[in-house]
Amino acid sequence: MDVCLIKKQLQSTAPLPLVFIPEELIAEILSLLSVKTISRFKCVNKLWNTLISDPTFVDKHLKKSSQKQHLIVVWRDTRDLIMVPFPLYDLHQNPSITRCLNDDYYTVGTCNGLICLYTKSLYKVSRSVEYMEYSIHLWNPSTRKKSEKLVSFSYFSYNLKKFFKFAFCYDDSKKTYKVVAYHIQSCTKSEVKVFSLVGNVWRNIQSFPVVPLNWTYYETCPYNGVHLSNTINWLAINEYSYSSYQYRDITHVEQIVIISLDLSTETYKVLLMPQGLVEVPRIQPVVNVNVLMECLCFSHQVEDEFVLWQMKEYGIQESWSQLFKISYQILPMDFKDERFRMACIYKNGDMVIFVSDCHYDKVIYNLRDKKVETLIVNGCGYWFGHVNVYGESLVASWLLEMELLCWDDAWMRQSVIFP
Repeated sequence: MDVCLIKKQLQSTAPLPLVFIPEELIAEILSLLSVKTISRFKCVNKLWNTLISDPTFVDKHLKKSSQKQHLIVVWRDTRDLIMVPFPLYDLHQNPSITRCLNDDYYTVGTCNGLICLYTKSLYKVSRSVEYMEYSIHLWNPSTRKKSEKLVSFSYFSYNLKKFFKFAFCYDDSKKTYKVVAYHIQSCTKSEVKVFSLVGNVWRNIQSFPVVPLNWTYYETCPYNGVHLSNTINWLAINEYSYSSYQYRDITHVEQIVIISLDLSTETYKVLLMPQGLVEVPRIQPVVNVNVLMECLCFSHQVEDEFVLWQMKEYGIQESWSQLFKISYQILPMDFKDERFRMACIYKNGDMVIFVSDCHYDKVIYNLRDKKVETLIVNGCGYWFGHVNVYGESLVASWLLEMELLCWDDAWMRQSVIFP
């Protein structure tokens, strides 16, 4: 073909029309991406920046992200808070260990991609009188944003061996995050407070009608109740008449219950154990109530077997069903150690993941073919009580902090003393 003819054809070619992509389709595509990638796209133009920052898009991304979950292990090493994410689609992937925060932070729990933290400072008033100041922070590891101190309170006491524990959750009815602080003064007396991001004070609510079972464990024990169906749930002791607590004093299985705090009404309900639980577990449970497959679950040990129950319909005792029973003999764990405790941290189909508090054991077990596999992770040994199922999110803790800055500065500086 003649060269001049080719040039003429090229010159006469009309420019390609601009392709219009609806904003709804852009949002749908972006919602499938990782937080790291989405954050980069904020720089494309003002429209994308506005879209990505919109609460509706943040909620859409959160729902998609919840289907691509990780196991996240968070623990303190000297003064550093360390976080290690493990994608559930490839647990053998050796992730990098990240030293995230270099301060005395303790983990409360995770919710919607946020991790709630607290710090504590001890002040001495006299030789026999002292008080502890607790401060609450929120941290989003995906966006690398951490709030400054959201709120604090101080506990004044002659005996600080009795400490506060915390639980973190999202109240669907009020569309806000809440922190529950509780302090067990004795087997018959407790103190419970709630802080909400839409309020401006810690509020006292009704004390526990029964006592959470693990309140005597060390202060930073990561068992802080589990969040499900707009409630927080703890394993608890019912009809316990002794002034001080000893697990061996629990003689009847009816004394073990689950205490549930309804976040919308801030009232309690006692849930009964499975009718198939016929004896008090020999070893005191620590992390035996958790959420698996969006249902409340309870596990315990019977002789040399691990038993897992699932409450299929929340709050209904008759809906408890036994999911499985596994002999410790087939698991590569030292179950004969008197300190041995095991927890099921994840179940999906036939795959189950167990951890124990002895020798850093982590095991993947297949219920169908009975295959057992030891999970070895370099530099991240202790999972028991420190691992959570976690999904990335764009929920930014610094935005939550900005809500609080609207309040009176004088209130933000106050330190409330509780007797």
